[in-house]
Amino acid sequence: MSNFNNLWSIYPRKVSKRMAQKAFERLTLQEQTQAIEAMPDHIKYWKTNETALAFIPHLSTWLNQYRFEDEIVIEEPKQNKRPELPWYSSEELTIKKAQEIGVQAYAGEGWQQWRARISQRIKQLEEQL
Repeated sequence: MSNFNNLWSIYPRKVSKRMAQKAFERLTLQEQTQAIEAMPDHIKYWKTNETALAFIPHLSTWLNQYRFEDEIVIEEPKQNKRPELPWYSSEELTIKKAQEIGVQAYAGEGWQQWRARISQRIKQLEEQL
């Protein structure tokens, strides 16, 4: 009973406790131990993959289907890294690019005109390589 309570206490989806307890008691002692030892990896898997609670099986299902025997592959969390924006996508990035390649804005020149001159300078520099 104590082993089941420990398993229940860490299981993320608390549904149908009595059914889960019956499923646990039907397992052999070796299978119970295997289920308890497998649980941290399954929890880590669900967290890493950001599995919605609704998609985590009831503990009774997890035990009855012997999911503790499943092979779990835990991949590193995905980095939500935004792609780098092009230099012409904002005024700030345009200014940085202009400084980087040495293109100063002319008095009265609009952003479009300045970006066109920056673009021309970039093409010139690429041709020199």
